[in-house]
Amino acid sequence: MPKSKKTFEIKKINKRKKARKPSLLRVVKHWINQYESIFRHAALTILVILATLFVYYFQGTGGYLFKASVLETPAPFTGTVYPVDKVPDWTNWNGDNHTTAYSSISANLLVALPGYDLQQMQFPNSNLQWGNSAHDGIRNTKITYPVVYLGNYQLDHRESAGSHLAVDIKMPVGTPIKAIANGRVTKTSMQESGFGHHVVIEHRNVPDVNDSSNKVTLHSAFNHMDQIYVSEGQAVTKGEVIGTSGNSGTSTTPHLHFQIDRDSAPWHPYWAFSWSDSQAAGMSFFEAVNAGLGMNNARQNTINPMLYVSKYLDYTGSNVSSGTNDYSDNSSGIPDNNPESNGEENTEENTPNVTETPVAENPVETIPVGSESKSVDTSLFAFDIIGESISMVNNGVALTITDNSGQVARMNNDDEVRVEIYGVGRLSKKSFRQMDFKNGSIQLIANSSEKGTARVEAGKSVHEITFIDQIQPISSLRVDSDGKFQKGQVEVIELVALDQNGTPTPVVNFAGTIEITAKEGQATFTPDRLATNDFKNGVAEVRMVTLSQEPVVVRAQNGAIVGESDGIVVEAKQQFTDVGKAHPNYEAIKYLQAQGIIGGYNDGSFKPGNTVNRVEALKMLMTAFDMEAGPAGPLPFTDTSNSAWYAGALATALQREIVKGYDDNTFRPSGIVNKAEYLKMLFLTGGITPNTDLAANPYSDVPKDAWYAPYAYLMNKMNLLSVANNRLAAGSGMTRGDVAETIYRLKYIQDNNMVTYSR
Repeated sequence: MPKSKKTFEIKKINKRKKARKPSLLRVVKHWINQYESIFRHAALTILVILATLFVYYFQGTGGYLFKASVLETPAPFTGTVYPVDKVPDWTNWNGDNHTTAYSSISANLLVALPGYDLQQMQFPNSNLQWGNSAHDGIRNTKITYPVVYLGNYQLDHRESAGSHLAVDIKMPVGTPIKAIANGRVTKTSMQESGFGHHVVIEHRNVPDVNDSSNKVTLHSAFNHMDQIYVSEGQAVTKGEVIGTSGNSGTSTTPHLHFQIDRDSAPWHPYWAFSWSDSQAAGMSFFEAVNAGLGMNNARQNTINPMLYVSKYLDYTGSNVSSGTNDYSDNSSGIPDNNPESNGEENTEENTPNVTETPVAENPVETIPVGSESKSVDTSLFAFDIIGESISMVNNGVALTITDNSGQVARMNNDDEVRVEIYGVGRLSKKSFRQMDFKNGSIQLIANSSEKGTARVEAGKSVHEITFIDQIQPISSLRVDSDGKFQKGQVEVIELVALDQNGTPTPVVNFAGTIEITAKEGQATFTPDRLATNDFKNGVAEVRMVTLSQEPVVVRAQNGAIVGESDGIVVEAKQQFTDVGKAHPNYEAIKYLQAQGIIGGYNDGSFKPGNTVNRVEALKMLMTAFDMEAGPAGPLPFTDTSNSAWYAGALATALQREIVKGYDDNTFRPSGIVNKAEYLKMLFLTGGITPNTDLAANPYSDVPKDAWYAPYAYLMNKMNLLSVANNRLAAGSGMTRGDVAETIYRLKYIQDNNMVTYSR
């Protein structure tokens, strides 16, 4: 078939084109025209890669700004979670924390992270009993938190006793670590010393620990980690796993060093003193921490991380600002003076030099008059709690909680009285409103399926119930006294029921009565016979009076059940000429004198009604709570002497921010200490940090927003001092008797793991 003319012409044209030899310039232009868009994209890609490499190389000064501009903005603050969910049940797990990985521990040997409870952590080890579930919980808390916030390496669980500005949480290697709140990762480091492998997360526009309405920037740090799962610039959400715990850096055991820095800290993670600071002080790193070196810096630039997390666990989000988190600027990025910009790592033992700057605060000069709050703080209500103190397991105990002071009438419709149970057991109901009180009383049931002690708390009142699974017969009695009596004065004798192992038993079971007599000497006893119902938790009290000066041996007998005291001898003289056994502060003064905390005057008196000056109160408190006074050093006041008897104690108290001077650069050491000033000294030397978020006025004359209100709340809650008509009179002076009483009651509470003082 012949070809068409059209086809022939096209081929001729193509043949002519092939014969034509194009120039190099025409070829380049042709390719540029054909692939112009491809060239443009390639050039742009190359520029982006070069810019990324440039920013990465100069990351110390500009990297974070670049990342923040291209990565996802972190979510607003929605509350907090703990940095770890579960830790081993230390009282039942027999593994080695140094060699055992978290993943190899059976689930039934893991428990929820214990609460950060200073009262539990300061419970005396000598009082812990094996087999007591409540005490097992205390052990777990103590072991989980070996070093507390602003604590030391002496494992005494006392805050404000050192400059360790984090909380150490013991855990096996490989424990999942979580971001405590929404934020952005600003640092990941795999250094082999100091903080070891660690992560820092920035949290912007979050509520302050002291005022939820005040929005701040905080930086959480997770140190001594093993694996890190996040990268710098990455946005993380609350509860997201950021890595696993380890034992890296300057660490002697697997744990998480958990801290929160304020934005004022010059670098993160922050440390309060440098290696040169500790050398200048003549101390090793650990000695410097134990001595509280740099504590002012620590207080100024960090917060208690566990307190912050606990406070905002149940945050509803109603207070979240409608503004943005503003992560697009570099106002809180890595500062130019960060040690890492010079290639140095900030470590616990090699930190840059920091100058301590004390925080100014005026002590009390005028005390504002309080006003009634619209709501009431039911945690300060005092109730009478009536019910059995001993019961068999699975046998409910009926408790009647009565308000005999008309407190419930002050409650609003939304106010609640919370009733909590600690140790073993459960309650039939845990909260009550005003309408639930009938004739000022409410009833509930406490029960337990396991033996142990249940502590029921309503307001600031406590009732303990011992649940037992069997009744042990009494084998003998122990007769206790302080070993001395005063002629014609009442001496209290205690009879303690013992089982066949010689252990105190809370339940007594015997026929007839126990007869009380003087085996040696002469004395009268009230009562002189005891029945089973005279024993409370296995202890009965007898009052003894003797008009003789002969030693007395007390004998208690019921058939084969016998007990005798050691010889009780007459005191050579009254403890103090003006403090007899009838004095309201007698027990406190007697105890503190025996401990060497207080003394009397040369004339044999104590003068309990005399007021105490500021340095006298400080010295007594530091002695009472074993706070050792350091070297005096130069005191920054115009009215103090560096060689005065109080100089060492005052210098230490200033360093630990227990006291401060006045605006006129004086301390007024001989000035009378008022109650507001004294309460701050009392709790800080006692290692107790108050909660600053109060629901109502702690006393009728103390506004809840007064600087000393948190300390007043603790005094009321703990029943440390009796006051008239619910008025503290914060500006009035503290007497010697009042000081003795408050110290005695606080130490009694701490030694006996109590919430409030009651005897």
